[in-house]
Amino acid sequence: MKIFVAFLFVHLIAGILCSEATKPKNALHPEILVESYIDMLRALRLYHLNDFDEAVKQAVIDKCKKNGGPKAFDDAKESLLSLQNSIDSLINDTVNQVQLVGSESWNAQEQIPRLCDTYMTVLNQTKPALNSVRPCLDEAERAAANIMYNMRFVAGDFFCGNNGSNLISFYTARGFECIANLPRRRCSVQMPPPDNTVFTDGVRIAGAPWSYVSSHPSLNDCRSIRTLKICTVERLSGCEQPEPANLMNSVFDAAEKASGCENILNAEASSAA
Repeated sequence: MKIFVAFLFVHLIAGILCSEATKPKNALHPEILVESYIDMLRALRLYHLNDFDEAVKQAVIDKCKKNGGPKAFDDAKESLLSLQNSIDSLINDTVNQVQLVGSESWNAQEQIPRLCDTYMTVLNQTKPALNSVRPCLDEAERAAANIMYNMRFVAGDFFCGNNGSNLISFYTARGFECIANLPRRRCSVQMPPPDNTVFTDGVRIAGAPWSYVSSHPSLNDCRSIRTLKICTVERLSGCEQPEPANLMNSVFDAAEKASGCENILNAEASSAA
């Protein structure tokens, strides 16, 4: 599964879907939401250049200078570092705020809009950071960046728009507790086999949250997103209330449209008919 799937807002529940942890079914647990929310913020930090070996670092520097001039790499690095520092500060503030309020006094109608406002603020801050990387990219890579940002924004706006009303609905319908308590089950469909991806210059470029392939998204990417939607909704259909499954189905629909996958999958279905 490529990075198109990895950065969807379903990160908010992905960790719980894969977790063996259990919580009482008849109580709301804001700490589950907050922990997942912090993971979402961390996902927006993009890559650290220090996470890669020297050959990759040099490839990044060379490509930036080639496409964007002698200052392109330094400008991109400075912008990304500023974004990462801002996110780290917000994570610390969120932890302190939750500790100050306390789980017993935590009110979803008050706190979720605040969390959503912070998340969307950070998401908007990623745009200039991504723009700072654009001089280092070729045309196809810039197209991938645009699609990635659109998917992030549409999915984030779905849950956090209107003062976080959809996220509040998911939370108050005990969606997080339901996920933590649901038994694992086999999905009715299987993930398609991965593409044989060839990365630009033989490396994955650091400092940008996407992989470089010739088509963005590929048919296989779209099939993976559709499969993840089906499996997620099937899993959530075991919840006592319908809101968790309905909301996740809707956010996947929005992501498919934002990525162009809806048209790609419709065209495949038409040709097969």
